[in-house]
Amino acid sequence: MRRASVAGACLLAIAGVVAAQDKPAAQKPPSGQVGGLHFVDTSEITIVTVDVSVRDKNGVVLNLKPESFEVFHDGKLQEIANFSAFVRTQPTPAPAVSATAVPTAAPTPTLAPPAPPSEPRFLVVYVDNENIMPFNRNRVLTRLNDFLRNNLRPPDKVMVVSYQRSMKVIQSPTSDVEDAVDALRTLRTYTGGRSDVNSDRKQLEEYINDNAEQANTLENAEGRARAFAREQKNSLTFTVRTIQELVTMLAGVPGRKSIIYVSDGLPMSPGLEVFYEIQDRYRDPSAVSQAVEFESTTLFRSLVTSAAAAGVTFYTIDARGLESELGMEAENRQARSTLSAAIARSNYQDSLVYMAEQTGGTAIINTNDVAVGLEAIATNLETFYSLGYRLIPSGQDRLHRVEVRVKGHPEYRLNYRRSFIEKSLPSQVGDQVVSGLVFDPESNVLGIEALAGEPSPSSGGRWALPVEIRLPIDKLAMVVDGEELAGYVVAYYAARDDEGKQSDLQRVEHAVRIPSAEYGKAKGQYYTLTASLLLEPGNYRLSVGVRDQLTNQAGFDVVRKAVALETLR
Repeated sequence: MRRASVAGACLLAIAGVVAAQDKPAAQKPPSGQVGGLHFVDTSEITIVTVDVSVRDKNGVVLNLKPESFEVFHDGKLQEIANFSAFVRTQPTPAPAVSATAVPTAAPTPTLAPPAPPSEPRFLVVYVDNENIMPFNRNRVLTRLNDFLRNNLRPPDKVMVVSYQRSMKVIQSPTSDVEDAVDALRTLRTYTGGRSDVNSDRKQLEEYINDNAEQANTLENAEGRARAFAREQKNSLTFTVRTIQELVTMLAGVPGRKSIIYVSDGLPMSPGLEVFYEIQDRYRDPSAVSQAVEFESTTLFRSLVTSAAAAGVTFYTIDARGLESELGMEAENRQARSTLSAAIARSNYQDSLVYMAEQTGGTAIINTNDVAVGLEAIATNLETFYSLGYRLIPSGQDRLHRVEVRVKGHPEYRLNYRRSFIEKSLPSQVGDQVVSGLVFDPESNVLGIEALAGEPSPSSGGRWALPVEIRLPIDKLAMVVDGEELAGYVVAYYAARDDEGKQSDLQRVEHAVRIPSAEYGKAKGQYYTLTASLLLEPGNYRLSVGVRDQLTNQAGFDVVRKAVALETLR
C-alpha cells in the first residue's frame, strides 16, 4: 500500500529542527514560566472505568450493588471508587437520554436522585465488502436499518464505513440516523468479494476429491492448498490492518466507541479447512501440520490490543447465517467431509468471537435472522454497570489487564473489556492528530491554525507541499535562557487522501527562542512552524497538532489540499 510521508528535518524551514522521539510529558510546571497556559499535571490520580454487562440463563441481571463486584487490575484487587448502573430505555417520540442510571439504593420514585449522564455513543457500521456475499450482506443490512432507527438518537453519532480493497467512509459521523440508513442503502450496489474466494476453494476441493484415488497427486494437492492459504493470508493481513487503521483513528474520539463489523467471517488460520480435506481424502495425517505456517492469531491479537488502546468495543456479525453440517452449499458439487465442513465454519467464526469477547462486545453467529442478536447488542450498549477504580498514572504507554467477577455467582456471563492501555500524554496527542484524519478536532486550547501552500514537483513522482502551523506566542509557555526566552513544542503531522492512503504519524521537535527584550512586542503575534510534506498526487486531509512540552497543553487543526490532481487526468 502506498503511503504519504512527512519529509525529514532537511526539508523543514526552521533551523535547528530535529525529528522528535516524543519525550514524556512534563511532570511539574516550569520554574519561572513566562506566558503560556496553565500546567496540566499528568501524575494525578485518574479513574479507570470498566463497563460490565451481566447475564444469566434468564437474561440481563439487574439490581447488583457495588459490593457485588470484584475488580482486579493486573491481578490486584481494587477498591471500587465510582459505581453507576444503566438500564436501557425504549425510544419515545420525544428526545430522551439513551441510558438512565439505576440508583444503588432503593429510594422511592419521588426521591430518586438525578441520573448521571452516560457518555455519548459513537458507533461505526463497518461492512466488509471484500469478505462477504452480496445476498448475505443485504439480508443483514435490512435488519441494521431497523436497529439504527430504533436505538440511536442525538447526541449519539453513527458512521458508515465499507472495505473495498481500502477503507471507504460512506457516511461521515452524523446524528441523523436517516443519513446513515441512506448510506447503508448505497452499499447494496457493491459486488461482494467473497464469491472469488469461495470459487477458488471449490475448485481446489474438487481437485482433491477427483484425484484422491490417483497415485502421485498428494504433493500437487498440498502445493495448491499452500498457494490458496498464502493468498488468503495476504488478503487477511490487508483486511485486518485496515480495520486496525480505523480503530487507531477512533482513539482520539470521546465517548463510548463501538464497531459493528459485518462480514462472512475471517479465517483465523487461512486454508485450514482445505488441509483437513486433504487429510480426510488422502488419509494423510501430516497434511494439517502445514497449516501452522498460515495461522494468524497474532494478527487478531494485535487488532484487539489496538482496540484496547483506543477504547473500542467490537460487535461482530457472521452474515452467512446457518450452513449445512456437511458443507453442501449450493455451489458445491459434492459435500465436504464432516470434519472439514465443521473446521471451515469455526475457522471463519472464531476470529469474530475473539474480536468481540476480548473487547467486551458480542458476536452474532449461526443465525439467518440477526434481529435477535442486534437486540442483544442494543441492550449491551445501554444496560451495563460502570465500575471505576483509582489509578496513579505511570506517564508511560502501558498495557493493563482487567478482570471482573460477581461474588458468589460464577455462572453469570460478564461482558467487559479485558485490557486497556494507559496512554502517556504524547500518545494521547498523537491519537487526536490521527483521529483528525477523519473527525474534526474537539479542542484547540493552543489556538493553532494550519495552512497549506502550493505544492511543487519533487523526486519519485511526489510533490512537496509546504505546511505552516501558526502558534499564538502568548499561549506558548517560555522560560528564561540567558538573554532569551525559550519554549519547546512538538509538532505532529498526518495525511490521508480520498482513496484511503494514509501516512504514518510524524513528530518534529521545535525550540522557539525570542530575545527577552522583544517579548512584549511579540506577545500579540504568531510563531510559525513550517514543514514540507512529500505526497503523491491526490486530494488530502492534513491533520496537525502541537504540544507545549512545558505545560502539557495541546492544540489541533485540519486543512484540506489538492496536490497535483491535474497530473492524474
